[in-house]
Amino acid sequence: MGNDKFIELTGKKLSNEISSDENTELQHCLANDASLREQYEALSAYWKHSDTVYADNALAFQKIKSKIKAQEVTEPSTIVAAAKKGVIYYLWRVAAAVVLIAGCSYLFYSKMVTSGHEIATAVPKAWQNKNTFVREKSTVVLADGTRITLNSQSSLKYPTSFTGKTREVYLSGEAFFDVHKDHEHPFIIHTEKMNIKVLGTAFNVKSYPNEPSSETTLIRGAIEVTLDDRPSDRIILKPSEKLIVKKGSFTTVRKKQDKLSPATDSSEGPQYVLTSFTRLHQDNGAVLETSWTQNKLIFRDESFADLAMRMERWYGVEIKFKNDDMKKYRFTGTYEKETITQALDALRITEDFHYKVKNSAIYIY
Repeated sequence: MGNDKFIELTGKKLSNEISSDENTELQHCLANDASLREQYEALSAYWKHSDTVYADNALAFQKIKSKIKAQEVTEPSTIVAAAKKGVIYYLWRVAAAVVLIAGCSYLFYSKMVTSGHEIATAVPKAWQNKNTFVREKSTVVLADGTRITLNSQSSLKYPTSFTGKTREVYLSGEAFFDVHKDHEHPFIIHTEKMNIKVLGTAFNVKSYPNEPSSETTLIRGAIEVTLDDRPSDRIILKPSEKLIVKKGSFTTVRKKQDKLSPATDSSEGPQYVLTSFTRLHQDNGAVLETSWTQNKLIFRDESFADLAMRMERWYGVEIKFKNDDMKKYRFTGTYEKETITQALDALRITEDFHYKVKNSAIYIY
């Protein structure tokens, strides 16, 4: 069995999305391949782990690989033996657990992506585009029954009907997906920085071109994410996890006291961090990352700069800062029916700033 198929079946098994035939296939392979059993145990341990602090997996993986290379240089005569039994083999197992079999065959992935694009561009008879403007949301039901809710200023490209081995769409902006189950035809979402292969059903994707990061938040089921600039890395999310893909220079990000805060060091490498989504209340299922689907603008310890971008889409205005220091202000709050001036007046209670409204532009000073 190829590693790609093995990871897919394992993801479905752990998320309870596997069919009886697929489960039989997985159990047969595990019974006859010791190396697959080792990988399955590592993935199962990760899945069952209750600690959600998995920040900077990519940097950890790079460090592990460096240790392996150092071991190979210092003990060249024992590489083969050590790889099978000893330090190097152990480190590779840890590396596999850290990024979930990241480092699979780049060639295989390239063929898979190429094949997927050929199917997407050649097989469907026609493509459709759905675009939303500021202050607008829209719901699209695809031919297979998949339901997609688009946030404002978003664009979805999808075929009128699905044919071939995969179901593929293209997203720019933000959308909530409730994907119709079809184990024989994987559902794939292409965005600017990542490709998301659906192994489960409900999740949120946010990828605006003008924002410094993209993210996907899993509500239930399982999804597998690959990055355009590191296609050999493959990250499988379990329920309640969020993957943030940074744009531009890579800055290490760590989770601290239930919020993300930038670390002091930076490094080369893939630009992503895995953390947990934000529950608004412990006694219900409300989630900050999907609150927009309930027509709520909710923010928790968010910078004024990031909040301003969300408010621009929410209220259909342009916000300009006269003083860059004000962009660093941080706010927590919830808006539902407030006007833009009511929202800004509420923010002024906690931070000292003034604003001026001129046509559809708002100047912060």
